Amino acid sequence: MQPNLKFQKIIQGDIAQLDQLFQAAAAPSPATGLRTATAERLCGFLLKNDLYDNAFAASITSLQQALGSRIAQDDSFYCQPTHPLRQALQLIISRSRIWYSRDTKTSQQYSEKLTVFMRACESDDLPGLDTARTELQRWFENEDKRAAMLEARLCETEINHFKMLSAETQILDFINSALAYKYFPRELNSGIASILKTELLHAYFTAGIDNPFWKRWQRLLPALGKMFATASAQTQTEEDEQILYRTIPALLDELELSLTLHTSNLDNYRHWVESLSGYLMLAIKKQPIHCEAYTALPYPEGYAQINTRVTADVLQQTNSLQEGDWILFSGEHGQDIRCKLALKRADLDQLLFVDNTGRKVMHKSVKDFSVCLSTGIARKLMAVDLEDTINKIIQALLDLHQQKQAQLQLERDAQYSKQVADAEQQRLTAEKLQQQDAQRQQEIEAEAKRQLIEQLAQRQAAAQKALAEAAALAEERARSAAALQLEQERIRLQLEAEQAAEHLQRIHLANIHISALNLGARVEIIINNEPVRCKLAVIIAATGKYIFVDNLGRKVAELQREQLVQALIDKQLTLLNNGDSFDDQLVKVIRGLRKDIS
Repeated sequence: MQPNLKFQKIIQGDIAQLDQLFQAAAAPSPATGLRTATAERLCGFLLKNDLYDNAFAASITSLQQALGSRIAQDDSFYCQPTHPLRQALQLIISRSRIWYSRDTKTSQQYSEKLTVFMRACESDDLPGLDTARTELQRWFENEDKRAAMLEARLCETEINHFKMLSAETQILDFINSALAYKYFPRELNSGIASILKTELLHAYFTAGIDNPFWKRWQRLLPALGKMFATASAQTQTEEDEQILYRTIPALLDELELSLTLHTSNLDNYRHWVESLSGYLMLAIKKQPIHCEAYTALPYPEGYAQINTRVTADVLQQTNSLQEGDWILFSGEHGQDIRCKLALKRADLDQLLFVDNTGRKVMHKSVKDFSVCLSTGIARKLMAVDLEDTINKIIQALLDLHQQKQAQLQLERDAQYSKQVADAEQQRLTAEKLQQQDAQRQQEIEAEAKRQLIEQLAQRQAAAQKALAEAAALAEERARSAAALQLEQERIRLQLEAEQAAEHLQRIHLANIHISALNLGARVEIIINNEPVRCKLAVIIAATGKYIFVDNLGRKVAELQREQLVQALIDKQLTLLNNGDSFDDQLVKVIRGLRKDIS
Protein backbone atom coordinates (compact mmCIF):
# COMPACT_ATOMS: atom_id res chain seq x y z
CA MET A 1 0.00 0.00 0.00
CA GLN A 2 1.33 3.38 -1.03
CA PRO A 3 1.81 6.08 1.69
CA ASN A 4 -0.69 8.97 1.79
CA LEU A 5 1.71 11.92 1.56
CA LYS A 6 0.44 15.49 2.05
CA PHE A 7 2.31 18.67 1.13
CA GLN A 8 0.79 20.78 3.94
CA LYS A 9 1.65 18.24 6.63
CA ILE A 10 5.27 18.08 5.49
CA ILE A 11 5.85 21.84 5.47
CA GLN A 12 4.10 22.09 8.85
CA GLY A 13 6.66 19.82 10.49
CA ASP A 14 5.76 16.16 9.74
CA ILE A 15 9.30 14.78 9.40
CA ALA A 16 8.05 11.18 9.20
CA GLN A 17 6.08 11.95 6.03
CA LEU A 18 9.10 13.64 4.47
CA ASP A 19 11.18 10.54 5.23
CA GLN A 20 8.53 8.38 3.55
CA LEU A 21 8.52 10.76 0.59
CA PHE A 22 12.29 10.45 0.11
CA GLN A 23 12.03 6.64 0.36
CA ALA A 24 9.15 6.44 -2.11
CA ALA A 25 10.54 8.97 -4.61
CA ALA A 26 13.97 7.29 -4.67
CA ALA A 27 12.68 3.70 -4.98
CA PRO A 28 14.04 1.28 -6.01
CA SER A 29 17.33 3.11 -5.28
CA PRO A 30 18.38 4.07 -1.70
CA ALA A 31 16.98 7.38 -0.42
CA THR A 32 20.47 8.58 0.58
CA GLY A 33 21.36 9.48 -2.99
CA LEU A 34 18.16 11.49 -3.51
CA ARG A 35 18.64 13.34 -0.20
CA THR A 36 22.19 14.30 -1.17
CA ALA A 37 21.19 15.40 -4.69
CA THR A 38 18.25 17.45 -3.33
CA ALA A 39 20.41 19.21 -0.73
CA GLU A 40 23.13 19.99 -3.27
CA ARG A 41 20.57 21.32 -5.73
CA LEU A 42 19.06 23.55 -3.01
CA CYS A 43 22.44 24.94 -1.92
CA GLY A 44 23.58 25.33 -5.52
CA PHE A 45 20.52 27.45 -6.32
CA LEU A 46 20.58 29.59 -3.17
CA LEU A 47 24.35 30.04 -2.97
CA LYS A 48 25.35 30.55 -6.60
CA ASN A 49 28.51 32.64 -6.76
CA ASP A 50 27.08 35.00 -9.38
CA LEU A 51 24.37 36.10 -6.91
CA TYR A 52 26.95 37.62 -4.56
CA ASP A 53 30.01 39.85 -4.66
CA ASN A 54 33.35 38.23 -5.54
CA ALA A 55 34.62 39.03 -2.05
CA PHE A 56 32.28 36.29 -0.74
CA ALA A 57 33.27 33.71 -3.38
CA ALA A 58 35.50 31.53 -1.17
CA SER A 59 33.14 31.68 1.82
CA ILE A 60 30.07 30.94 -0.34
CA THR A 61 31.75 27.93 -1.96
CA SER A 62 32.83 26.52 1.42
CA LEU A 63 29.38 27.15 2.91
CA GLN A 64 27.66 25.51 -0.06
CA GLN A 65 29.66 22.30 0.38
CA ALA A 66 29.21 22.19 4.16
CA LEU A 67 25.47 22.88 4.13
CA GLY A 68 24.84 20.36 1.36
CA SER A 69 26.20 17.57 3.58
CA ARG A 70 24.39 18.74 6.72
CA ILE A 71 20.98 19.31 5.09
CA ALA A 72 21.14 15.87 3.46
CA GLN A 73 21.28 14.34 6.96
CA ASP A 74 18.63 16.57 8.61
CA ASP A 75 15.08 16.34 7.21
CA SER A 76 13.84 18.83 9.83
CA PHE A 77 15.53 21.60 7.82
CA TYR A 78 12.79 21.27 5.18
CA CYS A 79 9.89 20.92 7.65
CA GLN A 80 10.62 23.53 10.34
CA PRO A 81 10.67 27.24 9.36
CA THR A 82 12.28 28.03 12.74
CA HIS A 83 15.18 25.64 12.18
CA PRO A 84 18.36 27.54 13.26
CA LEU A 85 20.27 26.63 10.12
CA ARG A 86 17.34 27.65 7.92
CA GLN A 87 16.99 31.04 9.59
CA ALA A 88 20.76 31.57 9.42
CA LEU A 89 20.78 30.77 5.68
CA GLN A 90 17.92 33.21 5.10
CA LEU A 91 19.90 35.96 6.86
CA ILE A 92 23.00 35.26 4.75
CA ILE A 93 21.03 35.29 1.48
CA SER A 94 19.13 38.49 2.21
CA ARG A 95 22.17 40.45 3.41
CA SER A 96 24.89 39.16 1.09
CA ARG A 97 22.99 39.82 -2.14
CA ILE A 98 22.84 43.62 -1.53
CA TRP A 99 26.49 44.15 -0.53
CA TYR A 100 29.45 44.94 -2.75
CA SER A 101 32.98 45.91 -1.84
CA ARG A 102 33.58 49.62 -1.14
CA ASP A 103 36.63 51.28 0.37
CA THR A 104 34.91 52.27 3.63
CA LYS A 105 35.17 51.06 7.19
CA THR A 106 31.44 50.28 7.37
CA SER A 107 31.57 48.21 4.20
CA GLN A 108 34.57 46.24 5.45
CA GLN A 109 32.91 45.61 8.82
CA TYR A 110 29.74 44.42 7.05
CA SER A 111 31.76 41.93 5.00
CA GLU A 112 33.76 40.68 7.99
CA LYS A 113 30.67 40.01 10.10
CA LEU A 114 28.94 38.10 7.30
CA THR A 115 32.07 36.06 6.59
CA VAL A 116 32.47 35.12 10.26
CA PHE A 117 28.80 34.14 10.43
CA MET A 118 29.15 31.96 7.31
CA ARG A 119 31.96 30.04 9.01
CA ALA A 120 29.75 29.64 12.09
CA CYS A 121 27.05 28.08 9.89
CA GLU A 122 29.47 25.31 8.94
CA SER A 123 29.68 24.07 12.55
CA ASP A 124 27.31 21.60 14.25
CA ASP A 125 26.53 23.92 17.18
CA LEU A 126 22.91 24.86 16.37
CA PRO A 127 22.17 26.64 19.70
CA GLY A 128 25.33 28.71 19.32
CA LEU A 129 24.42 29.43 15.70
CA ASP A 130 20.98 30.71 16.75
CA THR A 131 22.61 33.04 19.31
CA ALA A 132 25.08 34.35 16.72
CA ARG A 133 22.25 34.94 14.24
CA THR A 134 20.25 36.95 16.81
CA GLU A 135 23.25 39.16 17.58
CA LEU A 136 24.05 39.68 13.90
CA GLN A 137 20.41 40.46 13.10
CA ARG A 138 20.38 43.08 15.86
CA TRP A 139 23.55 44.66 14.42
CA PHE A 140 22.01 44.74 10.95
CA GLU A 141 18.86 46.41 12.27
CA ASN A 142 20.92 49.16 13.91
CA GLU A 143 22.87 49.63 10.69
CA ASP A 144 19.60 49.78 8.73
CA LYS A 145 18.36 52.61 10.95
CA ARG A 146 21.55 54.61 10.37
CA ALA A 147 21.39 53.89 6.64
CA ALA A 148 17.75 55.04 6.48
CA MET A 149 18.58 58.36 8.18
CA LEU A 150 21.60 58.91 5.93
CA GLU A 151 19.56 58.04 2.84
CA ALA A 152 16.77 60.45 3.85
CA ARG A 153 19.22 63.34 4.30
CA LEU A 154 20.93 62.47 1.01
CA CYS A 155 17.61 62.45 -0.87
CA GLU A 156 16.70 65.90 0.50
CA THR A 157 20.04 67.27 -0.66
CA GLU A 158 19.96 65.57 -4.06
CA ILE A 159 16.41 66.76 -4.84
CA ASN A 160 17.60 70.39 -4.74
CA HIS A 161 20.72 69.45 -6.69
CA PHE A 162 18.65 67.69 -9.36
CA LYS A 163 16.36 70.70 -9.68
CA MET A 164 19.37 72.98 -10.15
CA LEU A 165 20.92 70.50 -12.59
CA SER A 166 17.71 70.28 -14.61
CA ALA A 167 17.39 74.07 -14.82
CA GLU A 168 21.04 74.57 -15.76
CA THR A 169 20.98 71.93 -18.49
CA GLN A 170 17.76 73.40 -19.91
CA ILE A 171 19.41 76.82 -20.12
CA LEU A 172 22.58 75.32 -21.63
CA ASP A 173 20.47 73.54 -24.25
CA PHE A 174 18.82 76.87 -25.10
CA ILE A 175 22.12 78.80 -25.35
CA ASN A 176 23.92 76.10 -27.33
CA SER A 177 21.04 75.59 -29.76
CA ALA A 178 21.00 79.34 -30.48
CA LEU A 179 24.77 80.06 -30.68
CA ALA A 180 26.87 76.90 -30.89
CA TYR A 181 29.23 76.96 -33.90
CA LYS A 182 27.82 80.31 -35.06
CA TYR A 183 29.94 83.47 -35.37
CA PHE A 184 29.75 85.79 -32.35
CA PRO A 185 31.97 88.65 -31.08
CA ARG A 186 34.90 87.13 -29.23
CA GLU A 187 34.88 89.79 -26.48
CA LEU A 188 31.29 88.94 -25.59
CA ASN A 189 31.73 85.15 -25.36
CA SER A 190 32.77 85.09 -21.71
CA GLY A 191 29.71 87.15 -20.76
CA ILE A 192 27.38 84.47 -22.15
CA ALA A 193 28.53 81.95 -19.52
CA SER A 194 29.30 84.32 -16.63
CA ILE A 195 26.50 86.87 -16.95
CA LEU A 196 23.67 85.80 -19.26
CA LYS A 197 23.62 82.19 -18.05
CA THR A 198 23.54 83.39 -14.40
CA GLU A 199 20.69 85.82 -15.06
CA LEU A 200 18.69 83.17 -16.96
CA LEU A 201 19.11 80.80 -14.01
CA HIS A 202 17.96 83.54 -11.66
CA ALA A 203 14.93 84.22 -13.85
CA TYR A 204 14.11 80.53 -14.13
CA PHE A 205 14.10 79.98 -10.38
CA THR A 206 12.23 83.25 -9.79
CA ALA A 207 9.22 82.54 -12.01
CA GLY A 208 10.15 79.65 -14.29
CA ILE A 209 9.79 79.84 -18.06
CA ASP A 210 6.98 82.41 -17.66
CA ASN A 211 9.47 85.03 -16.39
CA PRO A 212 9.53 88.07 -18.77
CA PHE A 213 13.34 88.09 -18.75
CA TRP A 214 13.42 84.43 -19.86
CA LYS A 215 10.83 85.01 -22.60
CA ARG A 216 12.63 88.09 -23.92
CA TRP A 217 15.94 86.26 -24.29
CA GLN A 218 14.20 83.35 -26.00
CA ARG A 219 13.49 85.84 -28.78
CA LEU A 220 16.77 87.76 -28.57
CA LEU A 221 19.46 85.07 -28.52
CA PRO A 222 18.56 83.17 -31.76
CA ALA A 223 18.16 86.49 -33.57
CA LEU A 224 21.56 87.73 -32.33
CA GLY A 225 23.22 84.55 -33.56
CA LYS A 226 21.79 85.11 -37.03
CA MET A 227 22.65 88.83 -37.09
CA PHE A 228 26.33 88.40 -36.17
CA ALA A 229 26.67 85.50 -38.60
CA THR A 230 25.38 87.80 -41.37
CA ALA A 231 27.41 90.82 -40.24
CA SER A 232 30.70 88.88 -40.07
CA ALA A 233 30.34 87.36 -43.54
CA GLN A 234 33.10 88.40 -45.97
CA THR A 235 30.61 89.31 -48.66
CA GLN A 236 27.10 90.63 -48.07
CA THR A 237 24.29 90.80 -50.56
CA GLU A 238 21.85 93.66 -50.75
CA GLU A 239 19.25 91.43 -49.13
CA ASP A 240 21.65 90.77 -46.20
CA GLU A 241 22.14 94.49 -45.69
CA GLN A 242 18.40 95.12 -45.70
CA ILE A 243 17.94 92.39 -43.06
CA LEU A 244 20.54 94.07 -40.83
CA TYR A 245 18.92 97.49 -41.24
CA ARG A 246 15.47 96.12 -40.37
CA THR A 247 16.44 93.80 -37.52
CA ILE A 248 19.21 95.50 -35.52
CA PRO A 249 17.16 98.53 -34.37
CA ALA A 250 14.47 96.16 -33.06
CA LEU A 251 17.15 94.14 -31.24
CA LEU A 252 18.58 97.30 -29.66
CA ASP A 253 15.12 98.22 -28.39
CA GLU A 254 14.65 94.72 -26.94
CA LEU A 255 18.04 94.92 -25.18
CA GLU A 256 17.19 98.35 -23.76
CA LEU A 257 13.87 97.04 -22.44
CA SER A 258 15.59 94.04 -20.84
CA LEU A 259 17.48 96.49 -18.58
CA THR A 260 14.17 97.42 -16.96
CA LEU A 261 13.52 93.84 -15.84
CA HIS A 262 14.57 92.42 -12.49
CA THR A 263 18.06 90.83 -12.50
CA SER A 264 20.41 89.47 -9.86
CA ASN A 265 23.34 91.83 -10.72
CA LEU A 266 22.10 94.80 -12.73
CA ASP A 267 25.51 96.53 -13.05
CA ASN A 268 27.27 93.54 -14.62
CA TYR A 269 24.29 92.83 -16.85
CA ARG A 270 24.01 96.48 -17.98
CA HIS A 271 27.73 96.61 -18.84
CA TRP A 272 27.47 93.44 -20.93
CA VAL A 273 24.29 94.59 -22.71
CA GLU A 274 25.93 97.95 -23.52
CA SER A 275 28.90 96.13 -25.05
CA LEU A 276 26.53 93.93 -27.04
CA SER A 277 24.61 97.00 -28.26
CA GLY A 278 27.90 98.59 -29.30
CA TYR A 279 28.74 95.63 -31.52
CA LEU A 280 25.28 95.80 -33.11
CA MET A 281 25.89 99.50 -33.91
CA LEU A 282 29.20 98.56 -35.55
CA ALA A 283 27.37 95.96 -37.63
CA ILE A 284 24.73 98.40 -38.87
CA LYS A 285 27.50 100.90 -39.75
CA LYS A 286 29.31 98.18 -41.77
CA GLN A 287 32.41 98.45 -39.60
CA PRO A 288 34.56 95.31 -39.13
CA ILE A 289 33.70 93.04 -36.20
CA HIS A 290 36.08 90.37 -34.94
CA CYS A 291 33.92 87.24 -34.61
CA GLU A 292 34.74 83.59 -34.09
CA ALA A 293 32.74 80.36 -33.93
CA TYR A 294 31.05 80.13 -30.55
CA THR A 295 32.09 77.05 -28.55
CA ALA A 296 29.17 75.19 -26.98
CA LEU A 297 29.04 75.55 -23.20
CA PRO A 298 29.88 72.31 -21.37
CA TYR A 299 27.31 70.56 -19.24
CA PRO A 300 27.80 70.57 -15.45
CA GLU A 301 29.92 67.90 -13.83
CA GLY A 302 27.97 64.73 -13.18
CA TYR A 303 25.61 65.26 -16.11
CA ALA A 304 26.26 63.39 -19.35
CA GLN A 305 24.44 64.69 -22.43
CA ILE A 306 24.85 61.79 -24.83
CA ASN A 307 22.01 62.71 -27.22
CA THR A 308 20.69 59.19 -27.37
CA ARG A 309 17.17 58.41 -28.52
CA VAL A 310 15.38 55.41 -27.07
CA THR A 311 11.99 53.88 -27.79
CA ALA A 312 8.98 54.09 -25.47
CA ASP A 313 9.28 50.36 -24.77
CA VAL A 314 12.80 50.83 -23.41
CA LEU A 315 11.70 53.75 -21.21
CA GLN A 316 8.82 51.63 -19.89
CA GLN A 317 11.34 49.30 -18.20
CA THR A 318 12.52 52.21 -16.06
CA ASN A 319 8.96 53.34 -15.32
CA SER A 320 8.18 49.91 -13.84
CA LEU A 321 10.91 50.25 -11.19
CA GLN A 322 10.04 51.62 -7.77
CA GLU A 323 11.99 53.31 -5.00
CA GLY A 324 13.56 50.58 -2.86
CA ASP A 325 14.26 48.21 -5.78
CA TRP A 326 17.83 46.86 -5.85
CA ILE A 327 19.79 47.14 -9.09
CA LEU A 328 22.90 45.27 -10.25
CA PHE A 329 25.25 47.30 -12.50
CA SER A 330 28.02 45.58 -14.47
CA GLY A 331 31.07 47.83 -14.63
CA GLU A 332 33.45 48.29 -17.56
CA HIS A 333 36.11 46.07 -15.96
CA GLY A 334 33.80 43.28 -14.80
CA GLN A 335 33.08 44.57 -11.29
CA ASP A 336 29.47 44.44 -10.05
CA ILE A 337 27.78 47.33 -8.23
CA ARG A 338 24.74 46.53 -6.08
CA CYS A 339 22.70 49.59 -5.23
CA LYS A 340 19.19 50.64 -4.30
CA LEU A 341 16.98 53.08 -6.20
CA ALA A 342 16.58 55.67 -3.44
CA LEU A 343 14.97 58.54 -5.33
CA LYS A 344 12.61 58.51 -8.31
CA ARG A 345 10.25 61.43 -8.85
CA ALA A 346 8.11 62.28 -11.86
CA ASP A 347 9.25 65.94 -11.85
CA LEU A 348 12.97 65.02 -11.91
CA ASP A 349 14.80 63.43 -14.81
CA GLN A 350 17.44 61.98 -12.47
CA LEU A 351 17.53 58.72 -10.49
CA LEU A 352 19.57 58.43 -7.27
CA PHE A 353 21.22 55.13 -6.25
CA VAL A 354 22.67 54.32 -2.80
CA ASP A 355 24.46 51.32 -1.29
CA ASN A 356 23.32 49.22 1.66
CA THR A 357 24.72 51.82 4.09
CA GLY A 358 22.67 54.68 2.59
CA ARG A 359 25.68 56.31 0.90
CA LYS A 360 25.47 57.67 -2.64
CA VAL A 361 26.72 55.38 -5.40
CA MET A 362 25.67 57.25 -8.56
CA HIS A 363 22.89 59.18 -10.22
CA LYS A 364 21.67 58.79 -13.79
CA SER A 365 19.09 60.37 -16.03
CA VAL A 366 16.01 58.32 -16.82
CA LYS A 367 17.07 57.99 -20.46
CA ASP A 368 20.62 56.86 -19.60
CA PHE A 369 19.35 54.31 -17.09
CA SER A 370 16.84 52.98 -19.64
CA VAL A 371 19.72 52.36 -22.04
CA CYS A 372 21.61 50.58 -19.23
CA LEU A 373 18.62 48.25 -18.73
CA SER A 374 18.12 47.54 -22.43
CA THR A 375 21.82 46.77 -23.05
CA GLY A 376 22.26 44.57 -19.97
CA ILE A 377 24.58 46.96 -18.13
CA ALA A 378 21.95 47.15 -15.38
CA ARG A 379 19.27 44.73 -14.27
CA LYS A 380 16.86 44.47 -11.38
CA LEU A 381 18.28 42.37 -8.54
CA MET A 382 15.62 39.77 -7.78
CA ALA A 383 15.20 38.51 -4.23
CA VAL A 384 15.95 34.84 -3.47
CA ASP A 385 13.06 33.37 -1.43
CA LEU A 386 14.27 30.47 0.73
CA GLU A 387 10.77 29.47 1.86
CA ASP A 388 9.44 29.38 -1.70
CA THR A 389 12.47 27.40 -2.87
CA ILE A 390 11.98 24.75 -0.17
CA ASN A 391 8.26 24.49 -0.99
CA LYS A 392 9.08 23.98 -4.67
CA ILE A 393 11.60 21.25 -3.81
CA ILE A 394 9.07 19.36 -1.65
CA GLN A 395 6.43 19.72 -4.36
CA ALA A 396 8.92 18.45 -6.94
CA LEU A 397 9.57 15.38 -4.76
CA LEU A 398 5.82 14.74 -4.52
CA ASP A 399 5.49 15.11 -8.30
CA LEU A 400 8.38 12.67 -8.81
CA HIS A 401 6.74 10.16 -6.48
CA GLN A 402 3.41 10.45 -8.31
CA GLN A 403 5.11 10.11 -11.70
CA LYS A 404 6.87 6.95 -10.57
CA GLN A 405 3.60 5.47 -9.28
CA ALA A 406 1.79 6.32 -12.49
CA GLN A 407 4.64 4.91 -14.58
CA LEU A 408 4.70 1.72 -12.54
CA GLN A 409 0.95 1.23 -12.99
CA LEU A 410 1.24 1.81 -16.72
CA GLU A 411 4.01 -0.76 -16.96
CA ARG A 412 1.90 -3.31 -15.06
CA ASP A 413 -1.14 -2.70 -17.27
CA ALA A 414 0.97 -2.92 -20.41
CA GLN A 415 2.60 -6.17 -19.28
CA TYR A 416 -0.77 -7.81 -18.55
CA SER A 417 -2.22 -6.69 -21.89
CA LYS A 418 0.82 -8.00 -23.71
CA GLN A 419 0.55 -11.39 -22.05
CA VAL A 420 -3.15 -11.73 -23.04
CA ALA A 421 -2.45 -10.62 -26.61
CA ASP A 422 0.54 -12.98 -26.95
CA ALA A 423 -1.52 -15.98 -25.80
CA GLU A 424 -4.34 -15.24 -28.27
CA GLN A 425 -1.89 -14.65 -31.08
CA GLN A 426 -0.14 -17.96 -30.44
CA ARG A 427 -3.46 -19.84 -30.59
CA LEU A 428 -4.50 -18.24 -33.88
CA THR A 429 -1.07 -18.71 -35.37
CA ALA A 430 -1.07 -22.43 -34.54
CA GLU A 431 -4.46 -23.00 -36.21
CA LYS A 432 -3.50 -21.02 -39.27
CA LEU A 433 -0.23 -22.91 -39.67
CA GLN A 434 -2.01 -26.27 -39.64
CA GLN A 435 -4.37 -25.21 -42.42
CA GLN A 436 -1.58 -23.69 -44.47
CA ASP A 437 0.58 -26.81 -44.18
CA ALA A 438 -2.16 -29.11 -45.59
CA GLN A 439 -3.00 -26.77 -48.47
CA ARG A 440 0.61 -26.11 -49.27
CA GLN A 441 1.34 -29.83 -49.56
CA GLN A 442 -1.38 -30.32 -52.16
CA GLU A 443 -0.32 -27.30 -54.18
CA ILE A 444 3.31 -28.40 -54.15
CA GLU A 445 2.52 -31.81 -55.62
CA ALA A 446 0.34 -30.36 -58.45
CA GLU A 447 2.72 -27.60 -59.27
CA ALA A 448 5.66 -29.93 -59.41
CA LYS A 449 4.02 -32.03 -62.13
CA ARG A 450 3.02 -29.00 -64.24
CA GLN A 451 6.36 -27.26 -63.97
CA LEU A 452 8.27 -30.36 -64.99
CA ILE A 453 6.48 -30.47 -68.34
CA GLU A 454 6.67 -26.71 -69.06
CA GLN A 455 10.28 -26.30 -68.08
CA LEU A 456 11.55 -28.67 -70.72
CA ALA A 457 9.83 -26.74 -73.55
CA GLN A 458 10.54 -23.26 -72.27
CA ARG A 459 14.23 -23.71 -71.61
CA GLN A 460 15.13 -24.22 -75.23
CA ALA A 461 13.01 -21.28 -76.55
CA ALA A 462 14.14 -18.97 -73.82
CA ALA A 463 17.78 -19.62 -74.45
CA GLN A 464 17.58 -18.61 -78.12
CA LYS A 465 15.49 -15.50 -77.45
CA ALA A 466 17.73 -14.36 -74.64
CA LEU A 467 20.81 -14.39 -76.87
CA ALA A 468 19.18 -12.16 -79.50
CA GLU A 469 17.70 -9.71 -77.01
CA ALA A 470 20.94 -9.40 -75.11
CA ALA A 471 22.84 -8.30 -78.17
CA ALA A 472 20.24 -5.68 -79.17
CA LEU A 473 19.90 -4.39 -75.63
CA ALA A 474 23.63 -3.94 -75.18
CA GLU A 475 23.88 -1.79 -78.29
CA GLU A 476 20.88 0.42 -77.33
CA ARG A 477 22.16 0.96 -73.80
CA ALA A 478 25.52 2.17 -75.08
CA ARG A 479 23.89 4.87 -77.28
CA SER A 480 21.43 5.99 -74.58
CA ALA A 481 24.10 6.26 -71.90
CA ALA A 482 26.26 8.61 -73.99
CA ALA A 483 23.35 10.94 -74.86
CA LEU A 484 22.08 11.00 -71.30
CA GLN A 485 25.49 11.92 -69.91
CA LEU A 486 25.82 14.93 -72.26
CA GLU A 487 22.33 16.22 -71.41
CA GLN A 488 22.87 15.85 -67.65
CA GLU A 489 26.12 17.84 -67.83
CA ARG A 490 24.41 20.68 -69.76
CA ILE A 491 21.53 20.85 -67.24
CA ARG A 492 23.93 20.82 -64.27
CA LEU A 493 25.96 23.77 -65.60
CA GLN A 494 22.82 25.78 -66.40
CA LEU A 495 21.35 25.09 -62.93
CA GLU A 496 24.55 26.16 -61.15
CA ALA A 497 24.60 29.45 -63.07
CA GLU A 498 20.96 30.20 -62.25
CA GLN A 499 21.44 29.36 -58.56
CA ALA A 500 24.52 31.61 -58.28
CA ALA A 501 22.68 34.56 -59.84
CA GLU A 502 19.66 34.04 -57.63
CA HIS A 503 21.84 33.85 -54.47
CA LEU A 504 23.61 37.13 -55.30
CA GLN A 505 20.25 38.81 -55.87
CA ARG A 506 18.97 37.55 -52.48
CA ILE A 507 22.04 38.95 -50.70
CA HIS A 508 21.64 42.33 -52.41
CA LEU A 509 17.93 42.60 -51.55
CA ALA A 510 18.54 41.48 -47.95
CA ASN A 511 21.21 44.20 -47.48
CA ILE A 512 18.79 46.81 -48.83
CA HIS A 513 16.06 45.70 -46.38
CA ILE A 514 18.43 45.68 -43.39
CA SER A 515 19.80 49.15 -44.28
CA ALA A 516 16.22 50.45 -44.25
CA LEU A 517 15.63 49.32 -40.66
CA ASN A 518 15.13 52.12 -38.12
CA LEU A 519 14.51 52.19 -34.38
CA GLY A 520 11.00 50.94 -33.69
CA ALA A 521 11.03 48.52 -36.66
CA ARG A 522 8.94 45.44 -35.95
CA VAL A 523 10.19 42.03 -37.11
CA GLU A 524 9.45 38.35 -36.60
CA ILE A 525 12.49 36.20 -35.74
CA ILE A 526 12.59 32.41 -35.57
CA ILE A 527 14.14 31.60 -32.16
CA ASN A 528 14.36 27.95 -31.07
CA ASN A 529 12.03 27.03 -34.01
CA GLU A 530 9.37 29.44 -32.67
CA PRO A 531 8.40 32.78 -34.32
CA VAL A 532 8.91 35.73 -31.96
CA ARG A 533 7.65 39.20 -32.78
CA CYS A 534 9.81 41.99 -31.44
CA LYS A 535 10.93 45.56 -31.96
CA LEU A 536 14.31 47.08 -32.88
CA ALA A 537 15.29 49.12 -29.79
CA VAL A 538 18.97 49.98 -30.34
CA ILE A 539 21.32 50.20 -33.38
CA ILE A 540 25.08 50.48 -32.83
CA ALA A 541 26.33 51.66 -36.20
CA ALA A 542 30.03 51.40 -35.29
CA THR A 543 29.86 47.67 -34.60
CA GLY A 544 26.86 46.75 -36.72
CA LYS A 545 24.96 45.46 -33.69
CA TYR A 546 21.14 45.40 -33.59
CA ILE A 547 19.24 44.87 -30.29
CA PHE A 548 15.61 43.68 -30.34
CA VAL A 549 13.16 43.79 -27.43
CA ASP A 550 9.68 42.41 -26.85
CA ASN A 551 6.54 44.42 -25.99
CA LEU A 552 7.70 44.68 -22.37
CA GLY A 553 11.10 46.04 -23.38
CA ARG A 554 13.02 42.90 -22.50
CA LYS A 555 15.90 42.01 -24.74
CA VAL A 556 14.95 39.18 -27.14
CA ALA A 557 17.92 39.07 -29.51
CA GLU A 558 21.24 40.81 -30.15
CA LEU A 559 22.47 40.26 -33.74
CA GLN A 560 25.19 41.55 -36.03
CA ARG A 561 24.23 43.01 -39.41
CA GLU A 562 25.64 39.95 -41.25
CA GLN A 563 23.48 37.67 -39.05
CA LEU A 564 20.37 39.72 -39.90
CA VAL A 565 21.14 39.51 -43.65
CA GLN A 566 21.65 35.72 -43.48
CA ALA A 567 18.50 35.30 -41.36
CA LEU A 568 16.49 37.25 -43.96
CA ILE A 569 17.88 35.05 -46.76
CA ASP A 570 17.16 31.85 -44.79
CA LYS A 571 13.61 33.08 -44.02
CA GLN A 572 14.40 33.06 -40.30
CA LEU A 573 13.56 36.81 -40.17
CA THR A 574 10.43 38.57 -41.45
CA LEU A 575 10.23 42.39 -41.69
CA LEU A 576 6.85 43.72 -40.50
CA ASN A 577 7.67 47.45 -40.71
CA ASN A 578 10.82 49.64 -40.86
CA GLY A 579 10.11 52.01 -37.91
CA ASP A 580 11.01 55.72 -37.65
CA SER A 581 14.45 56.94 -38.71
CA PHE A 582 16.88 58.52 -36.24
CA ASP A 583 20.63 58.58 -35.55
CA ASP A 584 21.66 55.94 -33.09
CA GLN A 585 24.91 56.43 -31.12
CA LEU A 586 24.56 53.35 -28.91
CA VAL A 587 28.29 52.66 -28.92
CA LYS A 588 28.96 56.05 -27.27
CA VAL A 589 26.07 55.38 -24.90
CA ILE A 590 27.46 52.13 -23.59
CA ARG A 591 31.02 53.45 -23.37
CA GLY A 592 29.88 56.57 -21.53
CA LEU A 593 27.63 54.60 -19.21
CA ARG A 594 30.30 52.07 -18.34
CA LYS A 595 32.80 54.87 -17.61
CA ASP A 596 30.22 56.42 -15.27
CA ILE A 597 30.06 53.19 -13.33
CA SER A 598 33.76 52.44 -13.16
